[in-house]
Amino acid sequence: MADRLNVLIAAGNTRERIDDVRQWSNIFTGRTGLDIALKMLDVADVTLLTSNLEHAKYFSEVRGKTGVLNTIGFNTHAELMATIAKCLGESKFHGVFMSAAISDYIPAGAFRIISSTPISGSNPPQENWVVESVQAAKISGSYPEIAIRGMATEKIIDMFRARWNYSGLLYKFKLQAGISEEELVAIAQKSRGESGADVIVANTLQMVRGDDPGAWIIDNAASRRVSRRQLAQILVDDFLNRVRQNQGAGQ
Repeated sequence: MADRLNVLIAAGNTRERIDDVRQWSNIFTGRTGLDIALKMLDVADVTLLTSNLEHAKYFSEVRGKTGVLNTIGFNTHAELMATIAKCLGESKFHGVFMSAAISDYIPAGAFRIISSTPISGSNPPQENWVVESVQAAKISGSYPEIAIRGMATEKIIDMFRARWNYSGLLYKFKLQAGISEEELVAIAQKSRGESGADVIVANTLQMVRGDDPGAWIIDNAASRRVSRRQLAQILVDDFLNRVRQNQGAGQ
């Protein structure tokens, strides 16, 4: 390989402010991205975008690796999107691993529920709500019920090909809940194509928490289930094989 390999990894979760003291987030810590980055440092330079400051601190103590590490923190969807765009504009990346758990919605107002009236005959059930905005620096805890309005975010993974014209290898990560692994594979394959990803890594919440933790690695030719313990190394090996294939094809 003539050029030094350069990889971008996004890890952790996005955190959106509901008010000045509360956040909208998810349960994931960025461990998968950390594992991939540690393995990848054996073969490539790594830019790790992480919301987990402990991971950044841990990386400052990493020794015995051949790659150069650069860590950049983020909190919100907007910060992550802007940081990725900046990184892509400044450097050439041979691979991108989007393992970050990115919120599909951001808070767009808090409302006290004054009344909620079921709509007769609606299927699925619907209600008419009367609400009052109670957005504040710290929303009062005195209300019996409040609702947080969520606005859909842009899908960052879809921007790599369509907006940023990224042409390197793209690894998408997808989590589902309450479905079978057979359903997961079908959904993930469709999702991979929609984003123009070379590979998608998919699992269910049950696979994360169960007795046999693992994930499905899916490309346009095949799908295989791997253990959580082996996942990072398998992805690094897959990345290296694809780089070699692309270079052999003159890309």
